[in-house]
Amino acid sequence: MINYDRRCDVAEYDIAVCGGGPAGIIAAVAAARNGAKTILIERYGFLGGMATLSLVSPISVFNKKGKRIIAGIPLEFAEEMERLGGADTSFPSGNIHFDPEIYKLAAQRMVLGSGATLLLHSYITDCKREDGRVTCITLENKSGRQTLEAGYFIDCTGDADLVKYAGFPFRIGDEERRELQPMTLWFRLGGVDTDRLENMEMRESNRRHVNMRVREKLLSLDKDVPKFGGPWMLTTFRRGEVSINMSRFAGDGTDVLSLTEAECRLREDVFRLVALLKENFEEFKNCYIIDTGTQAGIRETRRIDGLYEMTADDILSPKDFPDTIAKGGHPIDIHKPDSREQDLRRVDEGYNIPYRTLIPKGSENLLVAGRTISATREAIASIRVQATCMALGQAAGTAAAICAEKNLPVDKINIAELQKALKTQGAII
Repeated sequence: MINYDRRCDVAEYDIAVCGGGPAGIIAAVAAARNGAKTILIERYGFLGGMATLSLVSPISVFNKKGKRIIAGIPLEFAEEMERLGGADTSFPSGNIHFDPEIYKLAAQRMVLGSGATLLLHSYITDCKREDGRVTCITLENKSGRQTLEAGYFIDCTGDADLVKYAGFPFRIGDEERRELQPMTLWFRLGGVDTDRLENMEMRESNRRHVNMRVREKLLSLDKDVPKFGGPWMLTTFRRGEVSINMSRFAGDGTDVLSLTEAECRLREDVFRLVALLKENFEEFKNCYIIDTGTQAGIRETRRIDGLYEMTADDILSPKDFPDTIAKGGHPIDIHKPDSREQDLRRVDEGYNIPYRTLIPKGSENLLVAGRTISATREAIASIRVQATCMALGQAAGTAAAICAEKNLPVDKINIAELQKALKTQGAII
């Protein structure tokens, strides 16, 4: 039984950001730079979430049709990685390729440099809620069980874990069909003849896409071929190295038994797929596995029931919301859990995301940023990518800081003041 009278030796904070992925990193930096005493809590020993934990790349998308749609702190972060030799911001598409190790370093430097406190190796397991306010969260780590108090919380866990623990409403996947997009174990190969490997960029847009030659060959084999998507193959910053998004497993990223099965099955599949690449393609005959993701990449789990629900129509026919706080531009991209196919719908221009999507119904001091905001399944399939999550993190961190300064419920913020603050920080809204 949790004893909420027990207090950890970490001081009380204005804002606690839960989850150190793309959204959480930027949320913590934004909150701290706006004057709030901020702590960022991450369960692993490094920051980056799916980007570094699961090797998911690139960071999509900063541009749409050559026009910048996301800037501010997210772009500053990308440019810092580039300064350190670990990112390439030159693609007109706005897809930014990066080195995961440089990502980790740049993220921790930016968070600590903002004045925020960083707490790693800490897992959020519960919380206490009084009416519409979360008053404290429970952490488990090597120091034991702890509670941490804050005036405001931002759920950037990627799975809306704090929302769930607090009892605010949420949805998960396609509830009618009881399905979620599949998980993927990314892997990196060395020893690839990248000079001979078919170029996987569409020259007119510099956007990476499926290697159809590999796909068609694997589908034609009589041998046992694991279920795969794509494949999407991205050359990295090192000659002879390729990062591959290919494996897939239909499961639930919020269920530990499903996660365990996914990790074991996907690892077997990756080694089998690599063997097939070596056997059937001259470019891969000398390849070897450098690494796989520390955890399977997860595309979809929970999303909140918020004050406004984004729809596919809001994305395909962009709306001018009075409370716009971020933009997106990625296609609507739904990977089929039971096949090698995906439902891909083109997005022709940047679209607007309203502040109301960050607020769970009934919440007074909890905001959400990242792939779990209030949106339909189709809309989340566009919003879930890294650059958009970062932009949402900047909005949530800035909003929480303003609310903390003025002691306001999160739904009572002056939108014009928030938008002005975001623009001052370089955000495009």
